[in-house]
Amino acid sequence: MTGEMFEKMKVFLDGFDYRVARSRAELERSFELVYQEYIRQGYIDGHPSGMRFFLHNILPETTTFVAMLDDTVVATATIVPDSPIGLPMDDLYKDEIDELRTKGRTVCEISMLAHSHDLFGEEVSVMLNAKKMFLIFYLFKHLFNYVKEVMKTDYICIAVNPKHATMYNYLYFEDLGELKYYDKVNGAPAMGKFLDVNSVEKKSQEGTSSSLYKMFFTEKSHPSKFIKKFKFQVEDILYFFNLKTDIFKGIF
Repeated sequence: MTGEMFEKMKVFLDGFDYRVARSRAELERSFELVYQEYIRQGYIDGHPSGMRFFLHNILPETTTFVAMLDDTVVATATIVPDSPIGLPMDDLYKDEIDELRTKGRTVCEISMLAHSHDLFGEEVSVMLNAKKMFLIFYLFKHLFNYVKEVMKTDYICIAVNPKHATMYNYLYFEDLGELKYYDKVNGAPAMGKFLDVNSVEKKSQEGTSSSLYKMFFTEKSHPSKFIKKFKFQVEDILYFFNLKTDIFKGIF
């Protein structure tokens, strides 16, 4: 990517506010975006709630990021910390992730990645649409900075559809095990990937894309992007897990 295109994309992104979700409404819209993306991809069947989320969202250290355009959530991703209940992708890659854990290193997972298709319309992959690519890459920049600077975690893990593997390879993710099939997304194929948080800057600096290095490492996310994070209270748990869905029916 040329320096001129990089500067043009930065101008395009000036209208977006990347930060943690700060309200129930923002979190709900994020869950709706994920649901819409998963329905569109055929990963899940329809549900009256129109949302997609899981128990790990309740954890106090789970953090949902949003890209806001005006007052609208247009992209989202969630960072899930390791905990006694593990990571969502332990369902498929527990043995592989345990190898990282047994080295005494800490792990987290990026999950629930989605963006609004109203922004772009056409069905073009991220790597073939510069605006879409920058929208997602800048979201990952803030996710990465949060994992490194706030969580101080060693590895980021993610399970992706193989058709998106090129994007993650470009971001220096490495393979974590073999191709598997995920029952929770209607048997869709999945590739486990992981990123070594502590070595990726050096790899990027030595790589072929100066724009990627500039995007991720020449300027850190401002601390204000990470404050006032929404955390579940009892009433929020009841709203999402008992009122909007039946996950906790009969418990409360």
